[in-house]
Amino acid sequence: MTLSTPESPLYAAVELGSDSFRLHVGRVEDGTVQLAATMSEPVRLAATLDEDGNLCAAAMRRALGCLGEFRRALDAWRPEAVRVVATSALRMARNAGVFLPAAEGALGRRIELIDGGEGGRLVYLGVASTLGEAGQEPRLVIDIGSASTELVLGRGERIERVESFAVGAVRQSLSFFSDGRIDEAGFEAAVRSGRSRFAQAGLARQPGRRAYGACGTVRALAEIAGAGGEARLDRDCLARLRRMVVEAGHLARVRLAWEPAARAPHLPGGLALLIALMDEFGIDEVAPVHAGLRVGALWDLHARAAALA
Repeated sequence: MTLSTPESPLYAAVELGSDSFRLHVGRVEDGTVQLAATMSEPVRLAATLDEDGNLCAAAMRRALGCLGEFRRALDAWRPEAVRVVATSALRMARNAGVFLPAAEGALGRRIELIDGGEGGRLVYLGVASTLGEAGQEPRLVIDIGSASTELVLGRGERIERVESFAVGAVRQSLSFFSDGRIDEAGFEAAVRSGRSRFAQAGLARQPGRRAYGACGTVRALAEIAGAGGEARLDRDCLARLRRMVVEAGHLARVRLAWEPAARAPHLPGGLALLIALMDEFGIDEVAPVHAGLRVGALWDLHARAAALA
């Protein structure tokens, strides 16, 4: 096991997401984040919120067990600094005030309940650290989560605007495919609903715009479209994916048909939101990026340490 050194300290980022809890341990070397370890556990917080907006007991038990495993990993790696953030499901949960102290006890670290603006900022930092500053062209980053969606507009490493929407893949699937069945009318309603939400951003439509997808939804769709590889998602590609999902006819059949969909169980809802984003803002193509909030949090910890040095 590699321990941290003064020249290349290890940092750790823990994301208490709406679908999964994830841990990254890594260091910054030669201007990029190098991951030393990752862990992920599906806890399904957003999907198990009851009608009163409370986290169910089973989901909380899963979450606390996962955090216990993360604590043991962090104790073994001994990173220089750790940042733990909780996102939209825990912002929405009415009993988050009961769960979060128990979660801090299980993990042995303080948990930040961040808003969509800070979440979007960290996602953008992760993408910028991966893509670099070449060209300084306007850059639109999309993060479709389980319970919220963030759009971040920037240039290079500079963020110009962050928009957060309280709608994600889980909520869209549960709202429009609640019994599991998927048909063209329901899918079109999901797209139109997404467009209505995103229109509130007031972000100017720019035909021909390219975007970067820093989320599991985009990466899973790109894998399915690329038949094992990874394709860029243009309008024709998304139209084909839409037909495939509607022809499958049921959420369970989508998950069985494509392995990436099994990792993202509410993928049809995420697909509907991605189509809505592309239609609403004139996006012609979305490129998947393998970096997001956790990479951004690692980069942020490194930047803070460098500023204090």
